[in-house]
Amino acid sequence: MGADTLLRQAVVGTVAAVIAVAIVFLIGDAISGPLLAAQPGSDVSEEVPLGGALFSTVIGGVVGVVLALIAARTARPAQVFVTICVVLLVLYGVVAFAAADGVATGIWLNIMHLAAAIPIVGSLAGWLQTRQQVPAV
Repeated sequence: MGADTLLRQAVVGTVAAVIAVAIVFLIGDAISGPLLAAQPGSDVSEEVPLGGALFSTVIGGVVGVVLALIAARTARPAQVFVTICVVLLVLYGVVAFAAADGVATGIWLNIMHLAAAIPIVGSLAGWLQTRQQVPAV
């Protein structure tokens, strides 16, 4: 299970995440109208662009690979990786609500984060699980 398998898992998870985020974005935009959020350090809300959401998803895939490589050095890599990702997802959920112009946007941003995290974290955790050697009893 080498780096080529990690790269393959990362690409599959990230492509699935990009598709899921695009679908959630379009549904949220159709139901709630434009998703408005302020950039860090700004008080002015702007429309969240679909391209920005998709680019952020790809960045999430890259960050996931880095975290998976770090977790691979631990005794329980899959569990460590998933724990780190869940903590970061919760923390970022708070940031999304703080940046959102309204509750609906905060909810849609968090749904998009889940739509991105599930395939990326799932595929990379699967890769880590196959690397984890469990001795036969």
